[in-house]
Amino acid sequence: MSHDIRKEGVPPEKGGESTGGPGKDPGREDLPDREEVMPKDHETFTPQGGGAGTGAGPIRELPAVQEASEVVAGGVGAGPAEMPGGELKLPQVAPERVVAEAEAGGGAAEGIGGVPARPEVSSFRLLMTLGVAGALAGALLVFVFLWSDPIIQAENARVLREAVTEVLKGPDHFESVFLLDGELTTQVPAGVDTLDLDKVFLGYDQEGNPIGFALEAEGFGFQDIISLIFGYDAMTGQLLGMKVLRHLETPGLGDKIVKDSAFVGGFEGVETPIEGRRPGRFTGDPGQVETITGVTISSVAVIRIINERIAELGDLLAAYEPGGGGPAGAPAGGEEEDQ
Repeated sequence: MSHDIRKEGVPPEKGGESTGGPGKDPGREDLPDREEVMPKDHETFTPQGGGAGTGAGPIRELPAVQEASEVVAGGVGAGPAEMPGGELKLPQVAPERVVAEAEAGGGAAEGIGGVPARPEVSSFRLLMTLGVAGALAGALLVFVFLWSDPIIQAENARVLREAVTEVLKGPDHFESVFLLDGELTTQVPAGVDTLDLDKVFLGYDQEGNPIGFALEAEGFGFQDIISLIFGYDAMTGQLLGMKVLRHLETPGLGDKIVKDSAFVGGFEGVETPIEGRRPGRFTGDPGQVETITGVTISSVAVIRIINERIAELGDLLAAYEPGGGGPAGAPAGGEEEDQ
């Protein structure tokens, strides 16, 4: 603000026209002259440059800034550490001092602001923790397996008994015949695990006459393994029935090998080896099965699996002389060997 501007009175639009001369407000003649109370330019000049405004005076640090400088320099409650020339000097803490203070105090070294540093965990403790957790998890898995395995095996045996009964058209009873050393036998030597042996099931009617074999078979389909069971009369070379046990074929397409009753029923009484024919080419020949439109690969795979199984055991089945099986009237699948 220049000296000439301060000498002027209040502008008319601000305070009206001046009537008491320069520096006087109208109607306030008792006030001192404005020239006497206004600071001079040399009083408002600061080393930072520029004027500080009317009445500002020299620029000084705020109390908060001074306190912060004191905390940084010497800690809370300490004065600023000054160097010659008025400069502040921040304290330097060496790492050796931190370690020495930690050893003297018997504890972990303190971090910034007095926060304790995280203690180190030994590798042995980590390994012990992982080992105990792994042992508990393994024990839990073993317990669940031992508890659930008998239940699963019993359910699989039940499903198999029902499938054998279905493909043999309701036998009075049936027995397990094992393939051992290239021969079919019902007598297994002691020490031989029957679960590791290939086997078939021979069904009997109420008079104890054999009615056919039930054979499990599996092979590749369109997407994965197809497992099935079929009834086979070794004397006539005809199939008695077929049932798919497990598959992962495409839902709505490949699963028709289970849901299409015409396809499943087409295996009853068909002669072997079986020939698959597409719709329109099926002639009704005793050795033909009509495949499913749009599901040619899956339906042909079922026929191929049956033919391969009969080619593997057909001669042994035809030459096998049954020993009469179990007693007449025994419940179907009631023997312990079916487990």
